[in-house]
Amino acid sequence: MEPITRRAALGAALAVPAAAALGSVARAASPTEIDLFFPVPVQGNLANKMRELIERFNTEHPDVQVTAVYTGSYDDTNLKTRAAIKAGRPPAAVIMSANFVREYVINEDADPFDPLIEHAGKTPDTFMDEFWPALQPNSVIGRRIYGVPFQNSTPLLYYNVSAFTEAGLDPDHPPANWADWIAAGKALTKTEGGQTRRWGLMFPATYDYCGWIVSGLTMSNGGQYFNHDYGGEVYYNAPSTLGTLALLDTMVNRLKVVPPGVSDANACTSAFFAGHTAMMVLSTGSLSFVRENMKLPYRVAFMPKNVAKRRSDRRRVADPAQRQFIGAPSRRLDPDQLVDEPRDRRRVEPVHRLFRAPQGGL
Repeated sequence: MEPITRRAALGAALAVPAAAALGSVARAASPTEIDLFFPVPVQGNLANKMRELIERFNTEHPDVQVTAVYTGSYDDTNLKTRAAIKAGRPPAAVIMSANFVREYVINEDADPFDPLIEHAGKTPDTFMDEFWPALQPNSVIGRRIYGVPFQNSTPLLYYNVSAFTEAGLDPDHPPANWADWIAAGKALTKTEGGQTRRWGLMFPATYDYCGWIVSGLTMSNGGQYFNHDYGGEVYYNAPSTLGTLALLDTMVNRLKVVPPGVSDANACTSAFFAGHTAMMVLSTGSLSFVRENMKLPYRVAFMPKNVAKRRSDRRRVADPAQRQFIGAPSRRLDPDQLVDEPRDRRRVEPVHRLFRAPQGGL
């Protein structure tokens, strides 16, 4: 067995090409044996599909034999990768959440892919140009590639068509903004004898899943949840983040269209399949699982947004009634007011002064 670098080749929610590159440079009598750690963060048959891909790779590249090691959730994978590095037996490659990549780079526990990409006859720039621009920032740090986009997912709004029709809502026009979303949640929630028989909306409230959803809603509220140029700067108390939390607090505690407590993904899908929630927010990665198990008619839609974007790159509140969710109480905002931010400044502190809510808040 040939020695493996002490550093784990790390991915940003991705599958990494380290094994394939090794297959092209290592032509030994016996195959190079490496481990690939991978998580299964969503419901479905991902683990089986990963093993099928590895078996195919091993067949097509006899000089490299990859052992696929299922390592649980994203957090479990992170812990097991760190333990393997500390023990001096790191995996050659890891499929891992993008959230962890920068820390591995800072600690010099990840090798860049640039030499492997160049060995394959490409430049790092031409290699990354093969991916959609939105997927590239997760993989590039300091102009070096530390991961390859793979199984990137986004939150989706799943909704029950029959429940929409019953509530007098048009299933061909799902809620596109927060005002519509709240109205739909209220219309879809059913109570009998003081008990909720059907929730308007459910979403996983575990810290990692909920944090991911909150970050998406924060972006749809005109902000960012961290500084892309400096990962240590987060915007927990920015107006757009506080506005997102105000929205969730309103739906859970004031309007009671979302169940209280912490629901995981399994609870959400079980309720959705049984008709106990009319809408749910879940990953695109769960779509095949929902397709295979949902017996009632359903559809999916983009996540509703609160801040619209104009061609001039100016931003405005999507619905004037939703100004209360833009942020913490401050000065009153004219709903027709457009707020400009220089591009270079928007990236460094993109949310601090974009919007302010009317005096009094919620």
